[in-house]
Amino acid sequence: MIAFCEDCGNKNHLPDQAYGTKRIIFRCSRCGYPNNYAVQDTPHPDNTLAYDHGHEAFDPLLGAISALPEIEGAFVFSNTDGLIAFNMPRLFSEKQIKALAALLEQTYEGPKQVYRGIKDMVLVTQDKAILVKSLGRSKFLVVVAAQFPLTAQIMEKLNNLIASFGKKRSNRTP
Repeated sequence: MIAFCEDCGNKNHLPDQAYGTKRIIFRCSRCGYPNNYAVQDTPHPDNTLAYDHGHEAFDPLLGAISALPEIEGAFVFSNTDGLIAFNMPRLFSEKQIKALAALLEQTYEGPKQVYRGIKDMVLVTQDKAILVKSLGRSKFLVVVAAQFPLTAQIMEKLNNLIASFGKKRSNRTP
């Protein structure tokens, strides 16, 4: 089981016996913060997603991005295949992510028709920042952050993860 620290956002791997309990209590492996979560015995159906369209290729990227301290979650969508993969712990249901992805796609693609150089987009809400980054012709990475702007260090790590992911993917393509 994976649980995120409430204080620093670190991804913590917990033993499987944590499943089925009403409360999960653990100390963060990074910052030592004592976390105490109330949990459901089984996940609500709206918060689960059956992956398809080769999501496995994106899991390492989403996991690495979600482990960054200022990042709350991330997902990948395509304007041809829809939602491909996501790592959004407790932020959005699958239905909400699909609606957000469709809205972000329209918002991202519209200005690109006029200004071809657009590669990234940031949407800032009252308590979140949503970054949209192109992963190629039809795939987009959406990153939800707890604050805006992100620190230069986190932005550099994020850009490096995306760049190294792109290199790995292009090396696999014949």
